[in-house]
Amino acid sequence: MFKPKSSPAASTTSATEHSAKPTGTVAPGGGNGMVWVNTSTHVYHKEGSRFYGRTKEGKYMSEQEAIKEGDRAAAKNE
Repeated sequence: MFKPKSSPAASTTSATEHSAKPTGTVAPGGGNGMVWVNTSTHVYHKEGSRFYGRTKEGKYMSEQEAIKEGDRAAAKNE
């Protein structure tokens, strides 16, 4: 029996999920007291996180600056 293949447009993966995947290299900068803010999701990651400096879009800043900007901390189990 013939089954039609699903088209790429039928994918259920959102753009947000793609931007949350860590890239292979860490962005330069960061360090003591700095968090990495994913600028597309507005979630920040602390040093030691697998996403620290590794999301497609982001920047380093202090945790206080991130909170002031309205960003939120990543889940504790990441």
